[in-house]
Amino acid sequence: MKRAILVLVTAFLGVISFSLDAQVSVGAAVNRANYLLYETIYAKVILRNYSGQALTFSDNAENSGGLKFIIEMPDQTRAELRKSAYNPLTGIIIKPGATQEVIVPVTNLYVLTKPGNYRLRAIISHKLLPTEYQSEAAVFSICNGLMVWERSIGVPDLFKKKEGEVLPPRKAKVLTFNDGKDKVYCLSIEDEKYVYGIARIGSDIGNFPPSCEVDGLSRIHVILQVSPSVFSYFIYDINCELAEKEVYVKTNTVPTIVMDAKEGAVVVVGGRKAMKDVDYVEENGRPVLTKEEE
Repeated sequence: MKRAILVLVTAFLGVISFSLDAQVSVGAAVNRANYLLYETIYAKVILRNYSGQALTFSDNAENSGGLKFIIEMPDQTRAELRKSAYNPLTGIIIKPGATQEVIVPVTNLYVLTKPGNYRLRAIISHKLLPTEYQSEAAVFSICNGLMVWERSIGVPDLFKKKEGEVLPPRKAKVLTFNDGKDKVYCLSIEDEKYVYGIARIGSDIGNFPPSCEVDGLSRIHVILQVSPSVFSYFIYDINCELAEKEVYVKTNTVPTIVMDAKEGAVVVVGGRKAMKDVDYVEENGRPVLTKEEE
């Protein structure tokens, strides 16, 4: 988790600007230029306290203060606040002269469900401040992506909350889009009413799209080539939660996944399974060989 947050902090895009005459300076940036629809969008907000007194934030924003956002939608309206929204600064104390960085999953706070271009501003308020202060706009876009694989999947009994409950089948999709830096693949699981999760699988290196299969437990198996010799293998459950992750290396055969229709099992054949910190290390979430295969 700490590594994931560090990657987010170092990956944010956009210009963070500050007002020199304000009692609090506010800067905001997002971690990517483009996002897939329903993907989690993170904003980094940097606050510096010039007020000469400590600013303490509680879960009661009206009596202390808080952080909110103005997000302009593609149709020029403002994004709607979710009912489950919370104050991202709860429990934080910013001492005089101190700087505070906050990573906020803005899609958990606001409804961002329209493809197109967005503009985001962060706003801080506090009962000890004479006015609200806001950042310059950070810009990003949301897109639908292009489908490369789709499968309808039944929901296993173990995911049903009530005995005899009948749940509609879900669709597992692999989509591709350009995030402003790379062309990436994502797994999406949804039904007619809900999107249960979006998971980034990896980048397109120009060879082949990922191979996908569904086993008898409705788990989605995905294998993707991430470098000339390395393949990432994932197993996701029906809620798009990662169940297993492995890395395979190409030998005189190429690793691929095969469905055993009789047993309802999916297995990897070809190549060889790699060991973390022996055969490969992870760099920014991507497996890299410690030495090239002969």
